[in-house]
Amino acid sequence: MGDRTYYRLALPADLDREAIRMAAIAFTDDPWTDDDVTRLLDNSRPDQPLWVDIEERSVGECRDAAEAVLSALREEGQDVAFTITEDPKYEWLGTLCRYQPGKGMHEVDCDANAQAVLTDGELTVLIRTLTDPAAILDRITARLGLDWQTPAAA
Repeated sequence: MGDRTYYRLALPADLDREAIRMAAIAFTDDPWTDDDVTRLLDNSRPDQPLWVDIEERSVGECRDAAEAVLSALREEGQDVAFTITEDPKYEWLGTLCRYQPGKGMHEVDCDANAQAVLTDGELTVLIRTLTDPAAILDRITARLGLDWQTPAAA
């Protein structure tokens, strides 16, 4: 068994109950009942995303988890923005996978606070290969996924 780490799924608070249940099953790979969904909703605020946490999942599975959640939501007829984060482990950064309708999936390294990270090495390459400041900014925006910011639940 390889290294394992913490993962978090953020879903819109106004998602229907069955879509929440199916996304949680796809994310956790565990059965979820209607009572589990009720507990999740009872412990959340309507103006905040729903958070589903799992304590152990293999390191490096963020994209696989995001694709599984996306498939489950699509099977429920839902095309909504969501985020999955994989916590950093040892000296490695974590991973942030965001899906937004009309844009698709975006994956980027993140820190322990689920903030997208651009390393100094990546920035150095951008500065050396691009001379136009606007092009550098466009590339940074794309790399960090700043236009993929998952909207907060209404």
